[in-house]
Amino acid sequence: MNKEEALISVHKLNYVYLAMNKCFVDDWEKIVQLGGMTYPQSKLLIILKENGQSTMSQLAEKGYWHMSTVTELVSRMEKEKLVQKHIDQIDKRVVRVDITEKGIKTLDNTKRLYYRNSDIFNALIGMNKQDLDAAFDVFSKICKNTKGIEGPCMLSIAMESIEHPKCNCLEILRSLDEE
Repeated sequence: MNKEEALISVHKLNYVYLAMNKCFVDDWEKIVQLGGMTYPQSKLLIILKENGQSTMSQLAEKGYWHMSTVTELVSRMEKEKLVQKHIDQIDKRVVRVDITEKGIKTLDNTKRLYYRNSDIFNALIGMNKQDLDAAFDVFSKICKNTKGIEGPCMLSIAMESIEHPKCNCLEILRSLDEE
């Protein structure tokens, strides 16, 4: 590939990334609103469900939020009993946050709504798995070449682990088939 082709490819990849990100965010926002939450609330519940009890600074880091945003978000969600705050027993300046049973149920309900109403999920059902796997392989190669990595890169490792999710998404999806 020459430099001009590479330049055009960079632009195409950037637009594909931005468009896909917008599609995913818009789709998820539509679903969480059906469940009575906001996008940031759902994101915070997902972070807590995947990582367990977290400090406010860990939530800010994982959510790419400013600390004041996390403070306000957690306070609102605590009033709704979706999360619970705890003062660290060793360092009283540290606040730890847990997802509550109500938060878990709300998140699970949102996942159910997603599998029933998501434009992206329903579009993927009609697509060819081999085509999608080939696209994932291309993105992994781009990542590896960009980072100069021989062997597995973070993206390819993540792609392998995603094949066997640790979350309860498959369980929820299967329960919908039984309903």
